[in-house]
Amino acid sequence: MSQITYSRLSAMAIGIIGANALAIDAALAKGWVGIIDRSPVRHGRGLDIGLQPIIPTRVTRAPAIERGMAIGLAPIIPFKLAQTPTPDRSIATSNRQPLGVGIAAKVGTLGFGVDASKSLTPQLNARLGVNFGNVGFNRTDSGINYDAQLKLSSIQLFGDYYPSSNSSFRITGGFVAQNNRVAVTSKPSGNGTYTIAGNQYAASSVGTLNGEYAYGNSIAPYLGIGIGKSTNEGLGFNADLGLMFTGSPKVSLTASNPAFNDNATTRAQIDNQARQTENDLRGFNVYPVISVGVSYGF
Repeated sequence: MSQITYSRLSAMAIGIIGANALAIDAALAKGWVGIIDRSPVRHGRGLDIGLQPIIPTRVTRAPAIERGMAIGLAPIIPFKLAQTPTPDRSIATSNRQPLGVGIAAKVGTLGFGVDASKSLTPQLNARLGVNFGNVGFNRTDSGINYDAQLKLSSIQLFGDYYPSSNSSFRITGGFVAQNNRVAVTSKPSGNGTYTIAGNQYAASSVGTLNGEYAYGNSIAPYLGIGIGKSTNEGLGFNADLGLMFTGSPKVSLTASNPAFNDNATTRAQIDNQARQTENDLRGFNVYPVISVGVSYGF
């Protein structure tokens, strides 16, 4: 192999490795060629591989991952490797729109409740719920002591208005279809007697007085305020404070002893006792609604 051929091949190899691996700029590349190829050839100063000189043209400095080379009829130039973009999952997540639906569980003066809310506008929600429960207590009405049981059962349809779309404070109005009532069973006084409509009777002759106090309005209007927006995404807190306009209670009483209950005189006295209790409860024509709970919005 001639000295000139050996020199050309060596220069070619060094030129390829240097231009590709070091990603040199154009000025430095020209210097490399000038250093490597000192022997003039017929085509001028350069490295002749048979078809055309190897002349670096516009070499740009690029990151290591983008280095490469093209060998053939064209000059040696770095080229970029195409990369497949990684999908940005955060953008897809952020573009998901909330459903504007929420559910809530609560406890309060209407018992245990569950309701579902739907956003109609940024400032208006519709809410549908059910409530139930039993509460036992003692009470005295018109001189007679009772064991009482408050039986709670209702369905509510509310509209919640928020002063602004970002507010958690709400003004609530709507209706409650309610069957709330108080069941009572009388207890005789300490001397074993009952005083019914001003008349005293032995407990043995009456048995017990069993009765029920039922609110007058089966569909009760409701007005109140609250905090919390169940349709907001995630876990939240909610509370309600309001009044349900139930109407005054209606009272019914029955003696467990049929002879006393069916006697015209004593029956009239029992009815008078019931009317007297209704008069005593006349001012209880609204029912306070207080509740607290947690919600989750989707």
